Amino acid sequence: MGALRSHFLFCITFQFQIMSTRIGLLLPRSVEYPSISFDLLDGLRIHLRQLGLNDITVHAENTGFGEDPEATYAAAEKLVITHDVDLIIAYATSLNAEQLYSFSASTGKPILFLDAGMEHFDQPAHPNCYHLTLQGTQACYMLGEAAGNHFKQVMFACSFLDGGYRGNWFMNEAVTKADATVTGHFVSLYSEQDFSLAILEDIRRRTEGDAAVLTAFTSYLTGFFFTHLKNASPELKNTRFYCSPFCAEELQLDTSPFPDVDMSTIVPWARTIESAENQVFMDTIKKEKNKTANIFHLLGWESAMVVQQFITNGAASINGMSFIGPRGIVHFHPDTQSAYAPLYEGKIVAADNGNCRLILSKALEVTADVHHANHLLKPVGDFSRWKNNFFCI
Repeated sequence: MGALRSHFLFCITFQFQIMSTRIGLLLPRSVEYPSISFDLLDGLRIHLRQLGLNDITVHAENTGFGEDPEATYAAAEKLVITHDVDLIIAYATSLNAEQLYSFSASTGKPILFLDAGMEHFDQPAHPNCYHLTLQGTQACYMLGEAAGNHFKQVMFACSFLDGGYRGNWFMNEAVTKADATVTGHFVSLYSEQDFSLAILEDIRRRTEGDAAVLTAFTSYLTGFFFTHLKNASPELKNTRFYCSPFCAEELQLDTSPFPDVDMSTIVPWARTIESAENQVFMDTIKKEKNKTANIFHLLGWESAMVVQQFITNGAASINGMSFIGPRGIVHFHPDTQSAYAPLYEGKIVAADNGNCRLILSKALEVTADVHHANHLLKPVGDFSRWKNNFFCI
C-alpha cells in the first residue's frame, strides 16, 4: 500500500512538471537605464500573476548591451539546454533578433522579441519569431510627415548615438515625400564638455523664413540638448521643434530642464493615456514595486498577454492575435509577425518644477496597411548602424 501511494504521488508530481510552462528571458544591460532588465521582468511577472498564470517558471540570462551576437546566441542555447524552456522572450533590436532566427528554426523554440522599434528589418519574417515593439520608426515617419506638411524647410538635429539607428532615415524619407527641403544636418558629440549647438544655430541663421527642426536625442543626450537649447539664440528658440519618440521618454523628461521652446512629439505610450487598462497598469506597478511605470514595464506587461495566448492556443496563434493593453489595441500583423498599436501626438511642456513633462493631444491610428508599408521601407545601399540594442548604452 505504501509503495502504491509513493507511486501515485510520483505520478502527480511528474504530471505537474509536464504541465508547467518554462519561459526563458534574454535581458539587456544599460548604464543609462540601469533598471531596464528588472522593469521588463517585473512587468512580465506582475501581469502573469494578475492573469492567473501562476504555473510558470522563469529562467533569465543577461545579454549585455547586445553588441556581441555570439554571447546572445550562447545565452539562448543555455536556456534551452539547461532549462528546456518552452518560449524565449528576448529584448533585441531587429538587427540582433534576426541573428536568432536560425536558432529558433534549429531548436523549434518560439521567440518573442521586445524592442523600441528603431531599426528596420533586413530578413523576411520568421514563422516562429514574433516582434513586440514600441514602433519607433513608425513614430519617426509620422513625425517627419507632420513637419514636412507644415513647413517647407526642415533642419535635422540628432545625437551621435541616435544617428546610428534608423529613426532619422525614416524622418528624412517622410520629409522628402512631403516635398519639403532639408536645409542642414547637425550631429552632436556625446560628452558634456564637447556638446554644443553652434552648428545648429548656424544652420538656422542660413535658413531664411519659417522652418522646423526634427530632433533625435535619447537618454542623457536629451538632457544635454534641452540644457543647451534653453540658452540658445532667440532665432533658434523661436523655431518649431519636432522631437523623436524617445526624446520624449518620460523618465528622461522628469530630469531635463524645459528649454522654453515649442516642441511637438509622437510617442508609443504615456502615463496620461486615459483608459481603464492604462490606469490598472499604472496603479499595479505603483502598488507592487513602488515605482512609476515606464516603457520597459509596459513591454513586460504586454508580453504576459502574449504568453497567455501561447499557453492557451500555441505559438502559431500569436500570429494575427490582438489584445487590449495600456496603449490601446495591439495587433500582430499576419505578414510581418510584428505588433502595431495606436501612437499618440503630444507636446513637451514645462512642469511645475521647471523641468519637462509630456501632455497628449490625440491618438493616431496605425492601420495594418500603414504598419506593413513602414515595415517594408528601408534604405538602399551602404549605411552605418550600431550593433547594440536601443537604450542599451
